[in-house]
Amino acid sequence: MSADENIRQRIDALVASDQVVLFMKGTREQPQCGFSATTVGILDSLVADYVTVNVLEDPAIRDGIKTYSDWPTIPQLYINKEFTGGCDVVKQLFNSGALHEALGMEAPDRTPPHIEISDAAAEVMRNALGGQPGMSVHLSIDGRWQHNFALGPAEGHEVKTESNGVEILLDVGSAQKARGLKVDMVETLQGTGFEIKNPNAPGASAEA
Repeated sequence: MSADENIRQRIDALVASDQVVLFMKGTREQPQCGFSATTVGILDSLVADYVTVNVLEDPAIRDGIKTYSDWPTIPQLYINKEFTGGCDVVKQLFNSGALHEALGMEAPDRTPPHIEISDAAAEVMRNALGGQPGMSVHLSIDGRWQHNFALGPAEGHEVKTESNGVEILLDVGSAQKARGLKVDMVETLQGTGFEIKNPNAPGASAEA
């Protein structure tokens, strides 16, 4: 048996080892690249158990999986032994609901969340967008309920909401966590920054 055939058989066995198999850099608990971390975060929000393969521990698998899938980058996700895609594809499928369908789950709620952005916060966002055509305000809320605003181009599959004349784009998971969110500006010792009150966050008060 040739070395290439041996690697293919090893990958065949890994792909068939579970319904959901992710070839990634690092482990589920400690991803070693941002793309792997993003993909793990999406899977963690949907399924309790899945198999991960740390390609950094096996250069033969790291190179072989790229040939196996004819896909040049890692991470790579397989569902029911079928190649699904890399990080960007997984994000798109997650936000469209196609990933839920592939996993046999109900389609996600894509209802735009109602959020409140104060005049001061809206002015900061509009100023940030000024002179940057093609950019949008994105809001993500991770599993630890950390809120992150960022500027970037729209990808076309986000959930859109609007407040005080500012359009906000969110992934499906963040949109569900953002219902009733309030954004204002606050002065701190470190300077001026966003003050975010999320009534859905663990430990949030009713007034938040």
